[in-house]
Amino acid sequence: MDLDQIEKLNDLKQKGLISEEEYQQAKERILGAQKQSAAQPQPIVVKTNNYDYALILHLSQFCSWFFPFLGLIVPLIMWQTKKEDPYIDQQGKVVMNWVFSAVIYSLVSIILCFLIVGFFMLAILFVCSIVFTIMGAMDANKGIIKNYPMSIKFFDVQETPRTPVAPTGAQS
Repeated sequence: MDLDQIEKLNDLKQKGLISEEEYQQAKERILGAQKQSAAQPQPIVVKTNNYDYALILHLSQFCSWFFPFLGLIVPLIMWQTKKEDPYIDQQGKVVMNWVFSAVIYSLVSIILCFLIVGFFMLAILFVCSIVFTIMGAMDANKGIIKNYPMSIKFFDVQETPRTPVAPTGAQS
């Protein structure tokens, strides 16, 4: 309760600075505001920025460890839902460039498994996917847009230098 405000109003009334009617109106406003805030709980607003979303966008590629092709579908959906944000659009293009490249590299490696070299290529691709995804997520959280090494450029990405940029997309 805002007893302090009511006490201040009472002091003003005692000193003759406000009338009884003004006192009652102000008191009703204070008590009415308290009743409204108690009756209607305020929604919890989670403040985040687009850098956090981009970080999760990159890390969502690991979903394919739980279910095949989920590492393609989840980042694609995340990218398409926030595509109107230019930063998320660029990061989505980076992720999709790598996902499509990794699929092609995997297919070539599987074909080359008949020549034994494909097994080594698959192992290298697995390690590269982990390392590149983590590197991309860390860059995305710092505001840096960079294609993954070895990714085929299916989408044109406007890369930024590796100097951190201040967050600009804070949402309230």
